Parts: sequence; C-alpha cells; structure tokens
Amino acid sequence: MSIIGTFLLVIFAITAVLIVILVMLQDEQGEGFGGLFGGGGGGGSTFGATGGSVLAKATTILGVLFMITALAVAMAYKSGESDNVISESRADSGTGYDWFLEEPQTPADSQ
Repeated sequence: MSIIGTFLLVIFAITAVLIVILVMLQDEQGEGFGGLFGGGGGGGSTFGATGGSVLAKATTILGVLFMITALAVAMAYKSGESDNVISESRADSGTGYDWFLEEPQTPADSQ
C-alpha cells in the first residue's frame, strides 16, 4: 500500500501545481500573469478563438483529477485501527475512567 499511496501523493502534488499555473494563466482582461505571454487578448489568445475554452476545460479536468486523487490519498493513508482519540488514549493508559471529567484538585485538597 505504500507504493500506491506514494504514487497517488505524487499525482496529487503535480495536479495541485498544474492547477495553480493554469489559474494564473487565465485572465479575461490580460492584466495578470496571463497578460505576460500575449498582452491584450487574454491568457488564452495563444490558442486562437477557442483558447479560453481550452484553458477552462483543462482547469476543470485537473480540478476533477485533484478531487479524485485527494479522496484516494485519504483512503490510502487511512488507519482503521482505532475509532477515535479518546478510546485510543484509554487503551494506552490502561485505565477505564474518564480522566478528563475529573474535577481538578485545589491546593487545599492536596495537603
């Protein structure tokens, strides 16, 4: 499971970086990072009249891939050993009482 988890984590990171790059390239007025590569026609002017839709479709596909890989990484690294932190703490301490529900001692009680 370690190889699959590592592979999914790498795909997840690459997808995240590509989404950031594509979002920075998309700009309708050509004032942001997209304007650096072509000026006034917008970030997709390099691809012709359908350039904006190409970048939008690529961003959508990468967004879906990002969400799928996020769920897959969460499933790959999920540990099913304990239900919650409290039951795990009780098992580690060996006591059955709820230590967090006890009333704190005052200095007068301890003497």
